[in-house]
Amino acid sequence: MHGDPGRAAKDGGRPTVLHVAEAWGGGVQTAVRDYVRSVPEVRHLLLMSERADCQVADTDALFDGVWRMPPGHVARVREVGRLFRELRPDVVHAHSSLAGGYVRLAPAVPTDRIVYTPHCYAMERGDLARYAAAAVQTVERVLSRRTGTVAGVSPREVELARSLRKRQRAIHVPNLVPCQETATALPSKPGTEPEVRTGDTGLPPRTVAAVGRLCPQKDPAFFAEAAAEGRRLMPSSNWFWLGGGESVHRERLEQAGVTVTGWLDHLSLQRLLAQANVYAHTALWEGAPMTLLEAVGLGRPVVARRIPALESLGLTGLVDTPLDLAAAAVAVLTHGPGEKTGARLDQLFAEHTPERQRMMLRYAYGQ
Repeated sequence: MHGDPGRAAKDGGRPTVLHVAEAWGGGVQTAVRDYVRSVPEVRHLLLMSERADCQVADTDALFDGVWRMPPGHVARVREVGRLFRELRPDVVHAHSSLAGGYVRLAPAVPTDRIVYTPHCYAMERGDLARYAAAAVQTVERVLSRRTGTVAGVSPREVELARSLRKRQRAIHVPNLVPCQETATALPSKPGTEPEVRTGDTGLPPRTVAAVGRLCPQKDPAFFAEAAAEGRRLMPSSNWFWLGGGESVHRERLEQAGVTVTGWLDHLSLQRLLAQANVYAHTALWEGAPMTLLEAVGLGRPVVARRIPALESLGLTGLVDTPLDLAAAAVAVLTHGPGEKTGARLDQLFAEHTPERQRMMLRYAYGQ
């Protein structure tokens, strides 16, 4: 634990939110850190478990108190209850499915103080068998009775929340499109260069880049197949995966001619993403992907796979197969994105701003 629990429990009567995140890392970490910055008048505490295969940014300076979860599901439910009794936060904000289970199974936490952000409901997972998805949906339906507010990151999450319980209080809290003038000038921290050197200027010309952890959710095999077809259509095209993870996925990508950078610090990732000619999103399931929003903020053309979450966000031109993605990406490399594409993306995500996020979070927190 970091910070003084006595200070955390009482600080001038300011409202307190205890964030609970079982998979601290990646998009969840980015989203929660944005929440903290959007509502600075609220005191933010964090109970978390670090994801082993993700880089984790320093959290101590951002939160008024940080606690780490003990191992074991039962122990974690008990820890949520213990912290609630000790700290008496006004809101307990659960992030992702397991954390949502821990919070809602802790009897000490009143239902009306629970805010739940699934960051993609688990029953949306494309790698689950039908019976497993049905079982997860049943669990979510039962636990919905212990949910005060669902703060969905996409309209799809809000729709699913209301399908689980008709009278569920559910709102859309948009993830942010970062406002950055340019990332090419961002310096990389010493010692955090990509594992694969890409030259003094970063990415080569005619590059299609995907971003994320190498795992089944991101479906690197889809990108690998698209890259193989894309290189056939345009031999001069370059295909990069910005990120690291499971070695089996890395090998599959490299066999298809994809350059895999390995893990990058956030500044290095932004610098390289800003140089990509096309951003490709191939995930099999999502909430509201932070990497896609970052690509939009950097003005990158986007080609993306059709999934319910992206359809709910209003993205058009979504593709269904790796061959379709390859063709769409090569078309952008050949002809450019067109002026309407960038304007459409800017309009589509016009409300993904700190002001809108702040307003919806204050509503979720009862402020």
